[in-house]
Amino acid sequence: MSMWQIEGLIEYGIRLVDKAVTTNEEKKTIIGNLYAVQQQYDCKFTNFRVMPILLQTGYTITIDYTAHPDYKGNEAYFEKLLKKKDIQFLNRDLKKKWSEKNDVVAYLEPSTGKIYIDYGSPLRKEEPALTIMEIYDLGLYLIREAHQQQDRDRVYEWTAYILKFGAISLDDDADAEELISRYFKEIKSIFYSYDYTDYKPVDEALTIFWPGSKDSDGYTEWAISEGGAEGQVLEYFFEKIA
Repeated sequence: MSMWQIEGLIEYGIRLVDKAVTTNEEKKTIIGNLYAVQQQYDCKFTNFRVMPILLQTGYTITIDYTAHPDYKGNEAYFEKLLKKKDIQFLNRDLKKKWSEKNDVVAYLEPSTGKIYIDYGSPLRKEEPALTIMEIYDLGLYLIREAHQQQDRDRVYEWTAYILKFGAISLDDDADAEELISRYFKEIKSIFYSYDYTDYKPVDEALTIFWPGSKDSDGYTEWAISEGGAEGQVLEYFFEKIA
């Protein structure tokens, strides 16, 4: 079963970005980073849930299948794909199986004959490569934007995500004081500006459990007891604001 909660996190993150007052260039970068997060998990292909946004921002562009740079010499291959019902993924080398060196660079919609090419694809050679952000930078960006839009659900979900999953990216020598100063002081301030008394998280994976709460999954208590940067950050986050 796919991780639907992560799919939803990314989808609504993109909808949040769509409403942001910023350039399409910045939106493309944030959207690209959101999909980079999604790719780390067992998720379905969800781009068409927000395709109008992807096209409007320029994150995704379309070309006719005959405009594919390798169309000539592969006409029969494309004609075969057009007879399919579902979206067809196109690898760097069309006729070879997917691998880390032969990954997906575009996808074909058989019913329309359109090829969709996302930002960062090698088929978009004239554009700069996607800049991958640190997860805490991405999380803070989205929490700030959610706060700007007064979207308490997105504030909660992204706070929950980086509290639980952000530590995956931490080095062994990560400094808690630096993390708190750069990220969590502001995140904590934003988070506690909302009342979550009646809030119902979408799933346990995106639930913030206070230390010692009866429904706790034990992660918070374990991380704090282990110490280190992750534990110190969690301890700071759960300290009451005066």
